Amino acid sequence: MVTKTESFFGIYREKPKGLFDFLSNVFSSSGSASFIYNTKAHFIITLYIKEKSGYAHFELIYNDIPRNIASRGTIQSILDMGVKLGVYNKLVYPNDKRVKLYNLSKTASAEVDRFFEIFLELSQNFDKQ
Repeated sequence: MVTKTESFFGIYREKPKGLFDFLSNVFSSSGSASFIYNTKAHFIITLYIKEKSGYAHFELIYNDIPRNIASRGTIQSILDMGVKLGVYNKLVYPNDKRVKLYNLSKTASAEVDRFFEIFLELSQNFDKQ
């Protein structure tokens, strides 16, 4: 069961009533935000960058992401594609121009926030059912 709602990205054309509806809609979405949910590696890297207050460099990401989630090459590919799609911003570290910092675009950051708001709301309601 779903009800109508508006979405920043157009992913949530309908507001899900259950956790399954919500997750199946999010992970099967198309559009610019679908990049975030493409694979578990995309999702984990995006969350990692968000958790680091939006400023994480490649080596830090590589060292902290488990190897069974993504290899070095996969992480670099995801970062490069995310920059091309406008999901991530690539910045030059002021003290060392060789170090590139990644942060989330405003729209991607809003999407992650929205994901967790709805997820937590549905999770709380899940216990009541």
